Amino acid sequence: MTHKLDDFIRHALDAQPISGTSLIISLYGDALSHRGGEVWLGSLSLLLEPMGFSDRFVRTSVFRLQKEGWLEVEKLGRRSYYRITEQGMSQFRHAEGKIYLNGQPAWDGKWDLLLLESTPKNERARLKKVLGWLGFGQLNSTLMAAPSSSQSDIPALLSELNASDSVIYFRADYPYPRSEQCLKERVALSWALDQVSQHYHEFIVTFRPLMALLRDCHQDDLTPERCFQLRLLLIHFYRRVVLRDPLLPDALLPAQWEGQIARNLCINIYQHIDLGATRYVSERCETTIGQLPQPAAVYYQRFGGINHANLSD
Repeated sequence: MTHKLDDFIRHALDAQPISGTSLIISLYGDALSHRGGEVWLGSLSLLLEPMGFSDRFVRTSVFRLQKEGWLEVEKLGRRSYYRITEQGMSQFRHAEGKIYLNGQPAWDGKWDLLLLESTPKNERARLKKVLGWLGFGQLNSTLMAAPSSSQSDIPALLSELNASDSVIYFRADYPYPRSEQCLKERVALSWALDQVSQHYHEFIVTFRPLMALLRDCHQDDLTPERCFQLRLLLIHFYRRVVLRDPLLPDALLPAQWEGQIARNLCINIYQHIDLGATRYVSERCETTIGQLPQPAAVYYQRFGGINHANLSD
């Protein structure tokens, strides 16, 4: 007889098609990036086959991720070990800065403005796509904007994007509060907040029943295997939503923003299942030097701080 948690896992897996490359990126980012970032290919199959993903599915996915520059392979005898590349680790670190936040960012009321008018049209399209992923909205065809953040180094970003010479960077104030409602409407349009809110709503509808199941289930029902599968699905679905979120400050968001509701739900579920999930990964994964290292200290800073229990107990 299946448990209600197993029913939830199966329903989540069947709810929509899951990309192999995207799922394994979620797995590496959540479970491995702070534990050396390397694992035996067979370990990935041990983790994913109980969820219905075949060995061929895993092999095809990691091969594609290798071709795309996310992973690199080291062969020892007949075994293949896949580790995160330097390029991949950089992308993981940037993404986790959005995924594992515990609240909306602070804001001093200033804006970063990027004028792309002098950028060639083909290059402009590339920059708009990258800047959009980084939280910039499009105010018109050549002007991108984002609320200033103390963590943003715009000159360094433009240098990284090879756009220092063609993009003009301004910092601006907003000293006229009488047009605040108009500003919020413009923000909602330029950052497509209705679409983002709908994605968050779908996440909440999917995972709110899991929170109820976790409250009601016996501790013995939270096996390490179930915890791992639930945590992987939780972060996989949440990652796909939150990376579309520009993470605007509260002052620019609608009341009762679904993003904050979804984040709180994700944090509460993560806290319930993290320890068991981490133990399961430790038991199943091998590296070129043997056991998977314990998580680095920064791992426990996720969502403002997670369980520091000794995993070796």
